[in-house]
Amino acid sequence: MQHLNYFFKIYIQGILNSYAQVFFSNSRIFAVLLLLVSFFDIGGGIGSIVSVVCCQILATLLKYNHEQIRDGSLTYNALMVGTAIGFSFEWNLSILLLIIVASTLTFFVTVWYSVTLGLKRLPYLSIPFLLSIWIVLLGAPNFSLLKLSAKSSLSLFNYFPELFEFTSAWIASTPIANFLHLLFRSTGAIFFQYNDLAGVIILIGILLQSRIAFMLAIYSFSIGYLFYSGLEGNFSQLIYSYIGFNFILTGIALGGFFVVPSWRSFLLVGLVIPINALLISGLHPIFSSFGLPLYSLPFNLVVLLSLVIIGQRYYAGGLIPVSFQEYSPEKHVYKHRRNISRYGRQTGVYLSLPVMGEWFVSQAYNGKHTHKGIYAYAFDFEIRDEGGFTFKNDGSKLTDYYCYNLPVIAPANGYISDVRDGIKDNEINEVDLEQNWGNAIVIKHAEGLYTKLSHLMPESIQVKLGDFVYKGQLIARCGSSGRSPEPHLHYQVQWLPFIGAGTIKYPFSYYINKTDKNAVLKSFDYPQEGDLVKNILPSKPIADAFFFNPGKKIRAEAFWKGKNIEEIWTVHTNAWNHSYFHLENSACYAYFVNDGNCFYFTEYYGNRNTLLYRFFESAYRVILGLYEGVEIKDELLPERYIPIWLAYIQDFIAPFKQFVFVNYTLSYENVGNLNQNEKISLMSKVEVKMGNSKKMERNHRIHLSNGFIDRIEFDEGKKAKLLIKCHEDI
Repeated sequence: MQHLNYFFKIYIQGILNSYAQVFFSNSRIFAVLLLLVSFFDIGGGIGSIVSVVCCQILATLLKYNHEQIRDGSLTYNALMVGTAIGFSFEWNLSILLLIIVASTLTFFVTVWYSVTLGLKRLPYLSIPFLLSIWIVLLGAPNFSLLKLSAKSSLSLFNYFPELFEFTSAWIASTPIANFLHLLFRSTGAIFFQYNDLAGVIILIGILLQSRIAFMLAIYSFSIGYLFYSGLEGNFSQLIYSYIGFNFILTGIALGGFFVVPSWRSFLLVGLVIPINALLISGLHPIFSSFGLPLYSLPFNLVVLLSLVIIGQRYYAGGLIPVSFQEYSPEKHVYKHRRNISRYGRQTGVYLSLPVMGEWFVSQAYNGKHTHKGIYAYAFDFEIRDEGGFTFKNDGSKLTDYYCYNLPVIAPANGYISDVRDGIKDNEINEVDLEQNWGNAIVIKHAEGLYTKLSHLMPESIQVKLGDFVYKGQLIARCGSSGRSPEPHLHYQVQWLPFIGAGTIKYPFSYYINKTDKNAVLKSFDYPQEGDLVKNILPSKPIADAFFFNPGKKIRAEAFWKGKNIEEIWTVHTNAWNHSYFHLENSACYAYFVNDGNCFYFTEYYGNRNTLLYRFFESAYRVILGLYEGVEIKDELLPERYIPIWLAYIQDFIAPFKQFVFVNYTLSYENVGNLNQNEKISLMSKVEVKMGNSKKMERNHRIHLSNGFIDRIEFDEGKKAKLLIKCHEDI
């Protein structure tokens, strides 16, 4: 019985997702609306359900992944075939047999196209539907026992004609009746419902699940309509089967589903919709001669052509393909902007500062003195006292300088590819122009990625050619050899393995930038001249508290909304080596990264009304070093942090402008006495800002004790507080 209940649940989810997939969605509410619309014609509705279930049973027998059955990706084309057959012909046993055979054929074609087009990273869209339904229309009449007879009217219209007539009459009373009739009937025609009411319901469903998709649907159809009107096209082609739905599907696909929504994606849609119209006009006579409807062929051709062209560009800027499908144009644009902010400069190799302690950046990129031309992307580091001096006493001796003889460390793991030693240090204010770089080391970190450290103290170099060094390993000491009037360290990244090579732009992964007012964590950034910088040194109590190895469990308890809550968070790692917390007995997942310097969450999926989400929000990004006064800043997605009316307004203009931001800040409230393992408190804050106006603020305190998260306090506002007590279950 439990086995049957499991498959029943999977099949129901698969049926709903099959409906939603037709409109590039995974919204259950939208799916239910589409299912109801399909039953405006009872035969079409039954045909759609039968075809999906046939494919689900086939996929189960063939041992396909249950997720593929659940998400509807292998069955939405069969759904359209079943709907078309059930809508077009009177029902009898032979029609049922035809739907079973046709849906099986569609499943085979879908799998084949998913492989062949998938190898080229292209979607199969509704190509399986087109091939299968054309074969049915051409081949089925040859079998006399199939008894194909066309229907004459909508089934639901026979019972509730006033409902359909009222909708059409209301539209006819508007100033743009012709446009609206064609829009609504073209929208309904996607499910073979050639009436205004179906189109109105579907467009309302699109609006509820995505404001951007709704805007794209209206925008793209308007362009197609205006193209026909402006060139005095034959509107009978659009009225025939109302194939103007090709405009709508093309607009949603290219404007926000496969491409991140932006003004550029809207421009792309504006350019390709006339091509779509031209294809409709050119192909319609050809297919009509064979008695075949065009259906969604123009949409498929235009979208595939566009995606191939976008994929072949030399530079992937402007039009950004969606890398991870969220089935929501809003999530695509918000996550893209957040990811640019969070990971835009993130690199494959993490480079740290090549020094210990706090150092002053005396010269940065495009410096005033020597960082010019091919050597523009370099840094000079030195140490200054509170008075801004680089030396003590009178500064006449090398040993007067604070940075002289201090350790120089490897910025990352790698092999020594070039070494120069034995060049003496200069006297103060003298330079060696013949040996410009002085004593220097070049380290290979990856193909085409090298770092060079120059002006080192003679005889201080601890490595030789070919040695492997570890990040943070002592490799030399700071000197004043080469073109160096006083002790300092020159650092650059280059793509060639020898001393004297030109520089390339490459960020430091993490460092602390200390100013007069505070200290800020910098992630994958470039120090500026005058900055006071230092590496992150992980602190064991914090690093231990945020180290979550697979299998670890945390039991969270809270008294919330009048009842006691207990959740078990279990740490897992998926096949792509991504770590995440799973809230047991739920579909809630919080993905995270611990890179040795920072712990940060990347995504949260599932119900947000959980203690796990509060943990996700409070510890969104945590530096693993102990630096009182340091602020860590980040950005969360705006969804669910603002009223729905404001969210809708933001969604409509999101492709062009974002005005609502959810800012995250974390700092140390107190550090205690680490030698005695006393408590450490981290304070985080989430602020919702609209322009310069603050709309909401939520504060959290994470209390650490003995290398573990002891409890998390939440200030809910209006004197409401939430306390989560954490227990480590091994």
